[in-house]
Amino acid sequence: MTTDHGRVGRRDLLRASAAGLTAVAVPAAPPAMAASAAAERRTLLYREVTGGSVTSSRDGSVLIAEVQGVLWRVPPEGGEAVRITDWDLEATRPVLSPDGGRLAVGGYRGGGFHLWTLRTDGSGLRQVTDGPWDDRGVAWSPDGSRLVFASERGGDPVAGASFGLWTTDADGGGAERLTGGAYEDSDPVWWPDGHSVVCVRAAHTPDGGSDGGLALVRVPAGGGPGQVLRRVGEGRLLCPSVSPSGRIACLHLSGTTGSPSLPAARATLLVDGRAVTEGEDLAAAPPCWLGDDRLLYVADGRLRLRTLGAPGSARDIPFTARMPVPRPRRRPRSLSLEAVGPVRGIHLPALAPDGGSVAFVALNALWVLPVGGTPRKVLQAAAVHHVQMPAWAPDGRSLLYCTDRDGLTAVRRLHLDSGHDEPVTGPGRLYPAASPDGTRLACQDTRGNLLLRDLATGAERVLARPLAADGPPGAPTWSPDGRYVAFCDRNRLNHRFREGYHLIRVLDTRTGTERRHLPAAHQSLSDRAAAGPVWSPDGRWMALVAESVLWLLPVTGDGTPTGPARRLTGEPADHPTWARETNTLLYLSSGRLRLLDPARSGPRTLSVPLTHRPAGDRGRLRVHAGQLWDGTGTAPRRDVDILTDGRRITAVEPHRPRRPGHRTVDASRHTVLPGLFDSHTHPYSATYGARHSLTALAYGITTMACMGAPLYEAVRLRESLASGHSTGPRLLACAELIDGARTAYAMGRAHRTAAGVRRTLERATALKVDFVKTYVRASGQVMAQAADAAHRLGVPCGSHLCAPGRAAGQDLTTHLQATQRLPYGHATTPTGHIHQDLVQQYADGRFALIATPFTAQALLGADPALADDPRVLTLMPPWDVTTVRERARTPPTDEQRRALATEMAAYRRLAAEGALLAVGTDAPLVPAGLSLHLALRALHTHGFSPAQALLCATAAPARLFGVEDDLGTVEPGKIADLTVVDGDPFTDFGSLPRTPLVLRDGVAHYQSDLVDAVRGTVTTPA
Repeated sequence: MTTDHGRVGRRDLLRASAAGLTAVAVPAAPPAMAASAAAERRTLLYREVTGGSVTSSRDGSVLIAEVQGVLWRVPPEGGEAVRITDWDLEATRPVLSPDGGRLAVGGYRGGGFHLWTLRTDGSGLRQVTDGPWDDRGVAWSPDGSRLVFASERGGDPVAGASFGLWTTDADGGGAERLTGGAYEDSDPVWWPDGHSVVCVRAAHTPDGGSDGGLALVRVPAGGGPGQVLRRVGEGRLLCPSVSPSGRIACLHLSGTTGSPSLPAARATLLVDGRAVTEGEDLAAAPPCWLGDDRLLYVADGRLRLRTLGAPGSARDIPFTARMPVPRPRRRPRSLSLEAVGPVRGIHLPALAPDGGSVAFVALNALWVLPVGGTPRKVLQAAAVHHVQMPAWAPDGRSLLYCTDRDGLTAVRRLHLDSGHDEPVTGPGRLYPAASPDGTRLACQDTRGNLLLRDLATGAERVLARPLAADGPPGAPTWSPDGRYVAFCDRNRLNHRFREGYHLIRVLDTRTGTERRHLPAAHQSLSDRAAAGPVWSPDGRWMALVAESVLWLLPVTGDGTPTGPARRLTGEPADHPTWARETNTLLYLSSGRLRLLDPARSGPRTLSVPLTHRPAGDRGRLRVHAGQLWDGTGTAPRRDVDILTDGRRITAVEPHRPRRPGHRTVDASRHTVLPGLFDSHTHPYSATYGARHSLTALAYGITTMACMGAPLYEAVRLRESLASGHSTGPRLLACAELIDGARTAYAMGRAHRTAAGVRRTLERATALKVDFVKTYVRASGQVMAQAADAAHRLGVPCGSHLCAPGRAAGQDLTTHLQATQRLPYGHATTPTGHIHQDLVQQYADGRFALIATPFTAQALLGADPALADDPRVLTLMPPWDVTTVRERARTPPTDEQRRALATEMAAYRRLAAEGALLAVGTDAPLVPAGLSLHLALRALHTHGFSPAQALLCATAAPARLFGVEDDLGTVEPGKIADLTVVDGDPFTDFGSLPRTPLVLRDGVAHYQSDLVDAVRGTVTTPA
């Protein structure tokens, strides 16, 4: 193997050798920019199956395999497969009819799971079921006349429903319920006589989930109680299959199966309760009986045929499948890291009670804008704290707002006439809303509980706990009479999957009773951050955002809807707010403040003449590095001077004792690296305040890529950090997660219509996001629509889904494996392994992977001293401190080491095949800052050289996000982002977290100063 020591970006690949790892690092150009107009598509060659399934006729003459969400007809003895479905159908779990002439599949075309049938040559595609409910896991009756499937249909869109078994005519027609109750039934298959059905049954758990499926049950086809056929004590059962004589085969996953992102320890194929495989890597797919003694299934990436009771009788059926996919293409776009521009990041604008002024936050300051006037700054937060969430007091003379200036986020009051600023609550209180008479405060705590506080006495009580665990509920709004509080929360439509609808919850503050409403059946509010609801001053309406447009929902005095919602505008809308005295509505539309009287004229724009710019001249600087690794592929150099003009590097030269005109930063006993880049974060500033940014910076991270946040929040933070009004890494902004009709996270943007998706993308384009992300319920068509919008903007687009992400024209996945719309997706097997079809998605480097090694958290237990670091004890919030210290107390278990080794082996294989890998953390789902170092340590421990690991957090993400002209390496012309390490990570990689100093944009930030800025503040929620 050769090693190229030239500059990154001037060769096709930067290669480095280490521990048997041959390769890679960074492709020569951002993935979507290198393709020529004549090379719009390429062909992926599949030879293995990671997350697919297989079905066959009884005689074996027809063989259909699902590979990466596409169906293929495979010659019975192996060979070249023929594609019979398109990628956007997302066909799963194909089953052949008894006569071998037709297939039934579950498909996701259109944004919901439904049943489809087609002929085995791909013709005659026909949708059998439809509607807002999911229909999954189909099987033919023995006579071929009926289909059985699992569905929530028949349930309530607000209260949700359980998955039960249903049957329907094979050609469509009335569906009939077979089972239903306080459990989830899935994976049905007919008994050979057609009089009963076998399925997996999962019991409900108090947290709203289920036990995963510990029992196989058999239920009469005419309805009635089920008979338990088999039960396991741990793990889960899935994918039963019944032979002609009634033998039952199924899969048993055991070990860590609590989440698709945590692999099972073992996968075993059982027949009548007895294991018939040992050590095989099974796909999560039903085995297919060929007679009574032969099973066709997917294992070790192969289509495998096993004869039972005959040792050594298993044989594999080889195949090749050629899948054309587009080469992602985006126009080059400079992210304008130097640019001066108008402020677009307007945070939570609030209309004064008289409608004459607007309060909002921008550039880490609190502003008041008279309608028709110019904004006046009334409070500027220190750069190490955040100011956010302004709300008017009922008399219009003071503002409530939140800040972490004294530790955790708390509510304060600013009197506008006198400037007097006083605390209102203790730490850990968010989203203040004063009652109409000013005597009570509705707010949230850091767990998302809705609190009611008596402002005279300070007494608090919990009004409601959140329904969802995926981000907080929305901000509260009061009824005009002060009796009711409404807010947005998210229900759960079943106990099997977490997704549901953003709905309206209304609490009676006197009785504690509540009601829940949707604006229309199966219509979610857009998200929980920017969509309301907000109660009108006369109590007759709630303004809300759905499909990214503004609506008025007529309600009674207790918040009960009295009719259909009325659409107010056709333009994108966010953050509606009422003037209490004038019935005037204010909202944001694509970065503009819009004022509207619903009873009169159309909206008008309020000018916000604010600009943001990079911080001022910092003066010329010389960083004397004892050792420099510049990220270009060269070996580390000793005794180097890095010269800057204040923000950019002007020269990298051998050290000289004197550099007239330059201030010196002495790193002569340290190693200097390019600033570290965390490629996957989510700014939760509501609960974290500035702590996320400060912690990341203190660990040497100079750039963070947001992978999903409320749009205006992300842009506000990007502008505040870029202009120096906040301290921390620069932020590449992303809007909310673009999702389907159902969603999970507070920042998940729900859509039922193409127009809603278009408006969501319009607003993201107007605010010039740096990344576009679709989430797990967005259909393939929406994924393609998002990719097109992102590429016209000149930025990458990605999702959790390698398939159909690449076929839809997206650029990357944001995890190797995480939440999927399928129980198990196409990225890894249930035990966490990958196979050749998955490797093919990434092998050319034009479809990239952001690795988020959650398994690396176990390494804290191998180095418990990491938990005693002042950055942990002082900068992190108390819940992260607890997490870090608990993990540090226990050495990694054998199971944790196995899971870590499996995940790292996947990255090692992908890198060896030329994949573009960047590393992210998904912080704050894991603690910020430290988790990037754990991820890099995991890579190095499992075969990546120090340089290869560091490239994943420097040059590779800079290329991936299109900022390689400014970031990622230490070269003249680049921005002066430098991480200083107290040690030599090329001989002792464990020294990498010791970062006493970091330069971001040429400004030196000492770890001790960052810690001191927070030391002594209150960190325990009240």
